[in-house]
Parts: sequence; C-alpha cells; structure tokens
Amino acid sequence: MNLKLANSFLIALIALVAFAGCERAQNMAIDSMPPADTTMDDTMSEMEAIPVKLITLVDYPEGGKDAYIAWIASVAPTLQAPEEIVRIRSYDNTDPDMSPHRFVEFEFKSFLDAATYLNRPEIAAIFEDIPNHATKVSAHTFIERSDYAKTEAEDWPIKSIIFVDYPLGGKATYLEWLDSISSDIVGPPQLKTIASYDNYYGESPHRLVTFEFANQEDAEAYEQLEDIMAIAAELDNRTDSWSQHIFELRSDYINE
Repeated sequence: MNLKLANSFLIALIALVAFAGCERAQNMAIDSMPPADTTMDDTMSEMEAIPVKLITLVDYPEGGKDAYIAWIASVAPTLQAPEEIVRIRSYDNTDPDMSPHRFVEFEFKSFLDAATYLNRPEIAAIFEDIPNHATKVSAHTFIERSDYAKTEAEDWPIKSIIFVDYPLGGKATYLEWLDSISSDIVGPPQLKTIASYDNYYGESPHRLVTFEFANQEDAEAYEQLEDIMAIAAELDNRTDSWSQHIFELRSDYINE
C-alpha cells in the first residue's frame, strides 16, 4: 500500500511537469526525489502531515487574456470539485505588462492529497492543456512557516507577494534578522494578513511571503511607511535576490 501511494506521488509530479512544460517545473520534479537516507515510512509520514500550497505563475498570450479566462471559466468547476483541494484562488497582476500576469494558489492538507488530486484524469487533462492557452507557466510547492502571526480570515482583494532567494548558506542568518523586525512588518493597520512559506524542494524562489490588503490604497500606504521602506532597502543586503508583485483577486474560484 505504501509503495503504491509513493508511486502515485511520483506519477503526480510527472503530470505536473507535463502541464507546466517548462525547465523550472522539470527541475522541481527532479529536486522532489527524497534523500537517499529517507525511509519509506518517513516519506509517507511527511506526505500525510504537511499542508501544501502549489503556486502556478502564468503569462497570458499577447491579446489572449480574454480567451484564457473563458477557458478557465469552463474548467473551474472541475478543478474545484475533488475533495482533496482545500481551495483555489487566482489573482491578476495589477501591472498588466509585468510577468507573471497571473498568480494561482492551490491549497492542500497534505502531499498525498496533492498527489491524489493531480493524478485524477480530469485534473491531469486540464493541467496538460494549460500550455495551449498560456505563453509561460511555472509551478512551485511551498510549506507554511510560523514567522508571522496576523490573520484576518477573509478573501482580501489585494495580495502583494515577495519572492526571496536566501544567500548561499545564509538562511539561518536571514531568519534571525527577520525575527528581529517581524513586529514592524506585522504592526501597521493597513496590513490584514501576512504569511510566509519555504519552497519545499529548496529551489528558487526559496521563500514566498504574501501580504493582503483591503484595497490598493492601503497597500501603497503600507509600502510608504518609513519602517517598511527601511526593511525593503535592507532586503538587498540580506538576500541573494528578491522581487515583489502586487495582484488583485479574481472571481474565478470564489463561488465554491
């Protein structure tokens, strides 16, 4: 039984590569192979216990956004139907000229749920069809960290995301610095929710941080705060690289 489940997980990763059709997704599948000293029981326990967030980043074809959205509308009920999926949320970049154009979150309670979901024929068929509707797709698997504690449970319309690559051998130092400034990040009233995630496979981007706001004005006001600007400037010294994007919530998956 355990071997069957492990094989299902690997098959799901192959399906993920097929739908992404990109070098980064292929690297993700290769990096996902467990370490040599990992036992089957360790692997299965981990797969059953860790909540998973699968992120997909999509660029619309030139002049083809409406067609892509129409296609998503036709498959959204199928994507949301399986019991393994906790929820899906999609966002458009507030700057339509900036890549990625679209940010999508698939949330699962465990790796096994994610594997079961991706292995469903109807889901695999949709994922495999994405390259026919988009010009660029990448996928990443993240697990949540406990760095921040500010959550107002709601679908806030504006989500700012930051991708971070840790310096070589500098993850622990980065997290120590982060701990020293977390209260400054969380404190401002404009910020409704913040969460941080580590890339499970250790690939780039190493870290995802999401900030949620009630509106674009609050997001801009937050970024202009003196403490926040100082932290943003310090990121250049504390990371190997980082990038930020601001997205607006779409209604593709809201009516669940």
